[in-house]
Amino acid sequence: MAGMHFLVGISTENYVILAADKATFAYGAILADSENDKEYRLGKKLTMMCIGEEGDVAQFGDWTKRNLQLYSVRNASAHHFVRRSIAEGLRSQDHYTVDVLIGGYDDKEEKAFLGSVDYLANGLAQQPYLFRGFCGRFCYAIMDHEYKKDMSETEGLALMNKCIGEAKRRFVANIPGYKVVIIDKNGYRKLNDVLF
Repeated sequence: MAGMHFLVGISTENYVILAADKATFAYGAILADSENDKEYRLGKKLTMMCIGEEGDVAQFGDWTKRNLQLYSVRNASAHHFVRRSIAEGLRSQDHYTVDVLIGGYDDKEEKAFLGSVDYLANGLAQQPYLFRGFCGRFCYAIMDHEYKKDMSETEGLALMNKCIGEAKRRFVANIPGYKVVIIDKNGYRKLNDVLF
C-alpha cells in the first residue's frame, strides 16, 4: 500500500530507532517535495511514523496525536488504539489509507516498544525490527542476519543506515533523505537526517 515511501524501525530492550523518508510524490513517481515530515509525537517517549495517501496521513496523524495526548495512554495501549481506529474506519466511509510504525519507551515496564499497523488494521506489537513500504523487502534479510537484541545505539544506527543504503541502491525511486529519531529511558532525541 505504501508504494514509494519507506519507514524503518529497530528496537532493543533499551531503545527504539525510527526513520521515515522525507519525500512527497505526485502522480505516483514525481518527487514534489523532499522535506515532508511523517512523524507525529504522541507523548514524551512515544512517536508514530505514518505513510500512505497524503491527505489521510495528515488527518489520521493529527487526529491520533490529539486523542492520545488527551487520554495520556502508554505504548501498548497506543498501538491498540491506532489499530482499533483504523479497523473501525474500514467499516465506515471515513477509512484511512495509512501504514504506521509506533515506537517508544515505557517507563513502567522499563523497555522499548516497536509496533506497526497497516491500512487493513493488521497489527504487530513488540517486534525487534519492522519496515513499511516496498523498500522493506530489501532489508529483512539484512536484519535477519545482523540484528542482535543487545546492540548498542551505535550498532543499531549503523544497521539502520545499512538498510537505508540498501534501499537507496536497489529501489527505483529517488528518496533524498530520512528523518531519524531515537527514544530511550532518557527520552526522545532527533538525530541528524540521513541525506543523499
